[in-house]
Amino acid sequence: MLDEVRTPRLVIAGTASNVGKTILTAGLIAAFKARGLTVQSFKVGPDYIDPAYLAHVSGRPCRNLDSWMLGEGALRQVLAQGALGADLALVEGMMGLFDGRGATSDGSTADVARIIKAPVLLVIDVGSMGESAAAVALGFKNYAESPKIAGVLLNNVGSEGHRRSVEDAIWDTAKLPVLGALRTMPALDIPQRQLGLLPVTENKEWQRMIGVLSEAVASDVDLDLLLRIASKAELVPLVPKKVFLGKPDGGPRVRLAVAYDDAFNFYYPENLELLEEHGAEIVPFSPLEDTHLPQDAAGVYLGGGFPEIFVEPLAKNRSMAESIQRAFANGTPIYAECGGLMYLGRSLRSESGTTYEMADVIPVDVEMDGEIHRFGYRQLLTLEENILSPRGQFYRGHEFHWSRITGHNGGLKPAYQMQNAEGDVIGYEGFVAPNLLASYVHLHFGQNPLLVDKFVQHCREYTAVHSGA
Repeated sequence: MLDEVRTPRLVIAGTASNVGKTILTAGLIAAFKARGLTVQSFKVGPDYIDPAYLAHVSGRPCRNLDSWMLGEGALRQVLAQGALGADLALVEGMMGLFDGRGATSDGSTADVARIIKAPVLLVIDVGSMGESAAAVALGFKNYAESPKIAGVLLNNVGSEGHRRSVEDAIWDTAKLPVLGALRTMPALDIPQRQLGLLPVTENKEWQRMIGVLSEAVASDVDLDLLLRIASKAELVPLVPKKVFLGKPDGGPRVRLAVAYDDAFNFYYPENLELLEEHGAEIVPFSPLEDTHLPQDAAGVYLGGGFPEIFVEPLAKNRSMAESIQRAFANGTPIYAECGGLMYLGRSLRSESGTTYEMADVIPVDVEMDGEIHRFGYRQLLTLEENILSPRGQFYRGHEFHWSRITGHNGGLKPAYQMQNAEGDVIGYEGFVAPNLLASYVHLHFGQNPLLVDKFVQHCREYTAVHSGA
């Protein structure tokens, strides 16, 4: 097993959200790939949509580096796992450089840069400023908890004269080099949806945009200097505790059906990899297009996504809904997060007011009303023994949803007592049955492999009972 990370790496941070971090990071990946390098992408925080863009460009799964959810040791293990076989690691930050959990910098891009010992490139959107960019750069450089800022990338530069004046001011005032400057290119703006980007699977222009981005970055960014800076990243020691086994656990393998299509695709890569290492054979299926669950499935994992966008085809696919109903009735372990929970309910009411029948496994109704209902980090105390955890365990997760439960009746118990990131109790969350756990909260299994062990063990017990072993 590795005991340190040596891969050259850079953090692409921003002064705020919407300054062009994703576009610049994707362009850098494409430009370095054009030079023949293998590039591994990472994303700070709990995002799923930005990583999908970066993974599409790199051809490798994008990894989330979330120091609040994972802790430093597990985060470094995720870095090491993802960087295997890569020539360069590029880490896209979240929000502004110092924006983390609540009013603190815990979990921020600066916090992650410190943990992985990576130089930082600061992205400044100069579309509406000139020499003021120098004051911004100086402020970020001199902030008390600032990591090492190796240089600045400018976005939305209006002209060559604009670039020169901003670059000179940043160097004279902040003593930071401008390592690249992208011109204003409205055609490269990624459409927005619900406080984030349009998912890459729905962005039909993205493939064309990659080529334009690659050429622009190769022309307007000093890639040779960026590589030299990345190669100066310090070695990152790994803690003795291993998140990843490096080999299967040796027990009998079980088939785990994982929903994966345009409606359901919010998964941390490590969740699926850890399940495989602990004995699961991941078998993808589509609730949109398939008529039934994969044959001999010993468990079902329904991740998050946008079921509300695809609610009509989901509602029309009654054979899949009936297949999941039969699996639940037969005792198949089913774990669902956010969009998966919405799909398992009785009905989903769209913003237009139309109500659609869903899988009808959980006795709840769900409504979209155009408002965000929960957003942020969560601490969870398990109230009942469930398919992922014993009772009385604490976990950290994240929730972000625009739907709410409007009707609930039946014997299901709440899964968690839920606290916000500061530890204030904010209510109960999720539903639990002997073979079901469904919640709006997304969990990263890397924080505690017990989650994986228990889920796979429940799948093995189901297989043993139903195979007559």
